[in-house]
Amino acid sequence: MWNHLIHLSFQSKVGLQAQIREMLVAAILDGHIPVGVALPSTRVLAAQLGVARNTVALAYELLVNEGYLLTRSRSGHYVNPEIVAGRVALPRPPAPGEAQAQVDWLPRLRGAVSAQRNIVKPRDWQRFPYPFIYGQFDPALLPIPGWRECSLQASSVSEVRGWAGDLIDADDTLLIEQIQTRLLVRRGVFAAPDEILVTVGAQHALFLLATLLVDPNTTIGIENPGYPDARNIFASRTANVVPLPLDDAGLALGPALDTCDYVYLTPSHQCPTNVTMPLARREMILRWAQANDRILIEDDYEIELGLEGQAHPALTSLDRSGHVVYVSSLSKTLAPGIRSGFIVASRELIRELRALRRLMLRHPAANNERSVGLFLAMGHHDTLLRRLRQAYAERSRIMAAALAAHLPDVRFSTVAGASSFWLRFPEHVDTRALATAAAAKGVLIEPGDVFFVAASNAPVPTNYARLGFASIDAGRIDAGMATLAAACAEVASCA
Repeated sequence: MWNHLIHLSFQSKVGLQAQIREMLVAAILDGHIPVGVALPSTRVLAAQLGVARNTVALAYELLVNEGYLLTRSRSGHYVNPEIVAGRVALPRPPAPGEAQAQVDWLPRLRGAVSAQRNIVKPRDWQRFPYPFIYGQFDPALLPIPGWRECSLQASSVSEVRGWAGDLIDADDTLLIEQIQTRLLVRRGVFAAPDEILVTVGAQHALFLLATLLVDPNTTIGIENPGYPDARNIFASRTANVVPLPLDDAGLALGPALDTCDYVYLTPSHQCPTNVTMPLARREMILRWAQANDRILIEDDYEIELGLEGQAHPALTSLDRSGHVVYVSSLSKTLAPGIRSGFIVASRELIRELRALRRLMLRHPAANNERSVGLFLAMGHHDTLLRRLRQAYAERSRIMAAALAAHLPDVRFSTVAGASSFWLRFPEHVDTRALATAAAAKGVLIEPGDVFFVAASNAPVPTNYARLGFASIDAGRIDAGMATLAAACAEVASCA
């Protein structure tokens, strides 16, 4: 019986004691160990499982402390009847012919969100030898010791008392202070605490803004090509999403701009072309917004990686009339999975966004907010930035050389501090087919068509691609480019 209930893996990263405890808890809660039947002695179960007796003894001790097991003198360990009292057995699956007609959800939906065009990344991207995908992390650069230190400190008794309670709609004061002093000042942005709202990443920030500001009659402009998730978020609120053309300086001023109530833009590193908008263009767009009383939503998603230590000021830093809403996150530096972002705007707008966030999720996980605040305050983020700047500068140089050597017909661009290249292949190369062929050889790339919105007189181009280098070691870049070139030759020969 016990060998059937407990299947240990000696190759697992989870310890044997934890595996035994987890499987015994599952067996107890599922009713597989009857109340009143003694569990095997630590010696007997250890012999059956092929582990040390102390391993089983410690697992039993933890389960006793947590109330799953009871000990009886000179009798052994038993399931605590209070744990299983009142538990209802899972219903049996319906027999053939008993199943009833299911609800048809499609007519009830406001829109098919799953049908939107999105960037697709394999969940198992780390198993590919050449993952040129954007926005993921390199495990070798992940600041595990620093994050562990901050997480442990956030779990101390004194810290837990500060964040374990319901913050309702508030944010961690340490994190707000660090966003003010460590992040925003580098961008020339000065904000009061009540002008900052913490979000679960930049996408959450954009969704809050879209929910509060955009209705079916609103017109919002987006860069074309531009960030697909922003486009999809705004399109879920209004059909009036206007693609705005780019030029060598980023978002171009033109007649289409005048039709927009709001404009979403990425001036620091345009997504996906990496163009950095010059100061003169930023001032022109800001003057347009002020003169026409329009709102600019600035997504400053990657500026912390600027390599020279000097960057153009954020568009927000030039604004004196409140016509710019600033969105940023730590996803491109600390880690995308932590989901830490923020909005900076006038206190009147932040007040309403805070109330909306309360309806959505009250507030982000307070322990994570405190851990991120500590990570910033203790200097770990600054150390990480220096490491990333050095690594990305090296990888960018290697990428440029490898592209020139292996794909000489491909035009490419990047800028200092960016972690990706924007590629334009010859017209006859369909990068969607190339991505499939390259993945079969272990190379992951992102086809560029998803970034474009089709114009009335032109289809979406299919000969662009974005290649990130944040998640691939410098030593594998050249071989990856050579492999991509081989896949490109195969695709082009079949065209």
